[in-house]
Amino acid sequence: MSEQVEIGAGQPARYDAVTIFLHWVIALLVLFMIGLGLYMDHIPVNDPVPLHQLHKSVGIVTMLLIVVRVIWRLTHKAPSLPKDMLPAQRMAIGGMEGILYLFQIFLPATGWLMVSSMAMPIVLFGLVSWPLIPLPQSVMDSGTLAEVMPDIHNWLAWVFGGFIALHVLAALYHRFIKKDQIVDRILPRHGAGR
Repeated sequence: MSEQVEIGAGQPARYDAVTIFLHWVIALLVLFMIGLGLYMDHIPVNDPVPLHQLHKSVGIVTMLLIVVRVIWRLTHKAPSLPKDMLPAQRMAIGGMEGILYLFQIFLPATGWLMVSSMAMPIVLFGLVSWPLIPLPQSVMDSGTLAEVMPDIHNWLAWVFGGFIALHVLAALYHRFIKKDQIVDRILPRHGAGR
């Protein structure tokens, strides 16, 4: 993950088109999930409201896209950071990237585990049945996992929201205060050519 793409003179380093596409699609899906999750806080988790199936469907799709993105990121070099960037800043950027990836995998995984522990069906967009995580009968019988998973999932969502806020604030800082080209690396390209 630490390898970096060298760039030509005068051109800002940029992520490839696949990474940019995945970043923005996943960002939109995550924001949608956060908004939907906040709304759903007022609906019991075992209430068979269509919003629960939508939340589960979008969560599974987001998790699958994140897996694709992580695989893509591990097999494609990142654009270089500015040469004058301090080592601590480079570490902070890499650390934040890793944290965001982990949350984007673990948060939907905890949701999947939660509904599996409650034996609630997952039907993606009302069309495709998604398997539950197979759990030992003793776990299902005790009901403890089903009791704690909603709180864990909810807590992780709030922490993830905090990291997203930090990520956005850092992007705004680089864009409008430092006025460097860090954010340009992930922005969709406008117009033709590089």
